[in-house]
Amino acid sequence: MEIRDRIKLMEISMERLLKTNAAADTKVATLVGMNTTMLAVLAALVTRQNSVSTWVVGLAILAALGLLLGLFFLSLSSLPRTSHPARSIVFFGAISAVDTNTFAERVKTTSDDEYLDDLIDQCHRTASIATQKFQWIRRAQMAWYGSIIPWLFTVYALYQG
Repeated sequence: MEIRDRIKLMEISMERLLKTNAAADTKVATLVGMNTTMLAVLAALVTRQNSVSTWVVGLAILAALGLLLGLFFLSLSSLPRTSHPARSIVFFGAISAVDTNTFAERVKTTSDDEYLDDLIDQCHRTASIATQKFQWIRRAQMAWYGSIIPWLFTVYALYQG
């Protein structure tokens, strides 16, 4: 494969990986909305009751812990990961770390091989970030799934009371 073909491959891969990270961020926003809504419903129903049985309190605590744990995992997923190589002409952190003239000079003097290496590094880093994000999202989803049943029973019991 020629160097230009490799560069094109890595540029396409980088674009795909950035879209994967954007998809993860969309999933985080959706789960944050669901978790906070469920917590708000739980809080509103618990606080309007004069007396609540012990088992309902236990279910409410179990549901709230799962939802809060999920929110914690989601926050870890969305933390920016901005470590970067010192000389990248692709990564925003390395670009913004130098003045415009230095960046322009780097772009003008970078060979095809150096650019390909930069793209390879950035694709690998972006893939690592996507993997970390989806691991935290998976944990958040598991916490959310674990809170659904206690949340439903709590809401049902509080509406009945």
